[in-house]
Amino acid sequence: MKKYLLAFILLLLSVSVFTQTKPKPKEKPPTQKEMSDMMQEMQKSMNGMSPEDTKLLNGTGVKIPDIKSAKKTVSGISDGQINKGMDDGSRIVPKKDLARIAIATSRTINDEEMPAYIGKIHSQITGKLHPEYKERADEIVQLITQNNNAPNAIGQAAVAVLTEEKPMLALYLLGIACKKSASADDLNNYAAVLTSLGAEPLAIPILNNLNKHYPQNSTIYNNLGQAWFGLGDMEKANKFIDSAIRIYAFHPQANFTKCLIEESKGNTTGAIEAAKRSIKKGFSIAKANKLDKLGYQLKSDDVDWDAPMPKDELGLSKFRWPAYPKNVEDSKVLEPLWAIFKEECNAKISELQSQQAMLEKEMTDQQQLRKAALLDASQTGSGATPLPEMAYKAFVKLAPMVKGIDAVNNYVFASELTPVINANATIDDLQRIESEELSVFHKKYDDQFGEGKPNPFEAACKDENTIRNKFLNDANTLMEQKERVYLNYVSRQTDNLLYYRKYTQWPDEYAWTTVAAQISWLTQISRQIVSFRNANENCKYADKEEESKQDSLQNFDDVACKYISTTDLGCFTITSKCSHLIGEFNCGGIEIKMKKNDETERFSGSVFVGASKSVSVGKGPVSAELEATAAVGVEVGENGKTDLVGKLGGNINVAGQNVAGVEARAGVNSGPSLTGNGALQGLDVR
Repeated sequence: MKKYLLAFILLLLSVSVFTQTKPKPKEKPPTQKEMSDMMQEMQKSMNGMSPEDTKLLNGTGVKIPDIKSAKKTVSGISDGQINKGMDDGSRIVPKKDLARIAIATSRTINDEEMPAYIGKIHSQITGKLHPEYKERADEIVQLITQNNNAPNAIGQAAVAVLTEEKPMLALYLLGIACKKSASADDLNNYAAVLTSLGAEPLAIPILNNLNKHYPQNSTIYNNLGQAWFGLGDMEKANKFIDSAIRIYAFHPQANFTKCLIEESKGNTTGAIEAAKRSIKKGFSIAKANKLDKLGYQLKSDDVDWDAPMPKDELGLSKFRWPAYPKNVEDSKVLEPLWAIFKEECNAKISELQSQQAMLEKEMTDQQQLRKAALLDASQTGSGATPLPEMAYKAFVKLAPMVKGIDAVNNYVFASELTPVINANATIDDLQRIESEELSVFHKKYDDQFGEGKPNPFEAACKDENTIRNKFLNDANTLMEQKERVYLNYVSRQTDNLLYYRKYTQWPDEYAWTTVAAQISWLTQISRQIVSFRNANENCKYADKEEESKQDSLQNFDDVACKYISTTDLGCFTITSKCSHLIGEFNCGGIEIKMKKNDETERFSGSVFVGASKSVSVGKGPVSAELEATAAVGVEVGENGKTDLVGKLGGNINVAGQNVAGVEARAGVNSGPSLTGNGALQGLDVR
């Protein structure tokens, strides 16, 4: 079982996870025999599995791999093919593909020919589409037709499907949209997805046509550049990529491709600068890893961050506790108030601990589901991520800004607590001094009380209280000052850590973390070191009014995510909720069920959704630069959504408030393909 689990751990390593490791030397590719031997070893491990282990693994939802089938596949691969595959995987830019370039340059499609051209491509796409996908796509089309008369409704749904990691299904829907209306947005998006799936020669004629109608459009320039890049024609790719960057200096996709082109030339400085411009307006793990490989340590200022860090979000500054007594009279009044305060804290801690136990069970269940999804993804080739979508960006942006980032969940900061510990040690010295002075006091008055003796009650009261008061003043003044400094620090850093973890943890984990922080705060404020002393027993006190009773324990403020924005595409909404980017389908009240891992093809790029009233007529598809005024961009990487950028435009619904009369539009910017491979590579129409 251990060997078998090790094999699956190795499979997990194939899932893309953001790391900050230095690039390793190029490894020697395994031979066909070595690959066969490794599979044979894995088969032995699996044969040794007990029925209980098999049942346990199946319970996680992981499909046990068919080793016999895999060995058969490997046996048909030559060492030369393995070497070529390793070489292709390590290339910075694709090889120049003269045959496919010839196809791309041989076609010119005018407006009249466009419907027939799209129809031919669509027919071939339909033939390659899984029957279940076609059925689902037709269901979407039917629902949209019944519930939305907008001409761009199907195209919007297609972009939504693309954002949810379904490029083949999106392409099918875009084909229907193009045949229906052939808008600039739909045609551009269709070409962008064709490029991402390896059909660059089919995409270029469409983009050339759009470029004639809408010159100076950064989205069209970028997509043309990406298509030529995929074909390995760096001269043409660079021309269009530079044109896109001239219009929008921080174009996320054009700059990333520019980075690869410069790197291939040996211009590391230029590659780094381009990658930094790219990641500024669209964070992705691939870009972060590329910068690390180029030798650049990504900094907090290199990425944008729209959500402001709140001050005292948990409301810790509102908590009050009794004063520290500085004399015996204060001690008499304040000691019972401290007892009440600690009782209230302990009662609240018990309540929170019960809540935490329930949250821990829910968190554990969700973690098991996520582990199973990761294992499944490593087998099926589908995308999965062990952390929320915004976590990787938060690591870069927020970690350097938050001290105590490595603090454990008890939120105790050891280095800052040291002065409190040292002060407590000083209390021991003060108590020793107090004991010595009291010893002298007792010797002085031992023979002064009794029948026939002076009985100097007032003097004894005054002398002993002077000793007690000096201790209380010295000890509690010191401890109050040290505790105040420490607890103020804890308050600030707890808020900062919660803000950081809000963007780096899954919601179920963050719910547990929040309760842990509350328990820690109550524990620390109720465990303050406070000294009390009784007055001399011979003292007679005049009656005095007691201070008002201690107020009830304060409540914590709600730290649930308040920075929530929703981009509405009619049939689909994408909601940014701190660490999580949530996509939801709902057409006319009828939900469309989308399986997470039923498509292994990948799309890498950006989707910008903008308001049509903000886009001048004749400008063409929605452009990336509109994120500064009237659009929001969704960055999509190999493992799904990785970033949400841009100022909220008229098409955005925020906290239930919508700007009426504005129609949403979506423009797709494809990203670079390093190999030109894809599900549609080799697809041609005559």
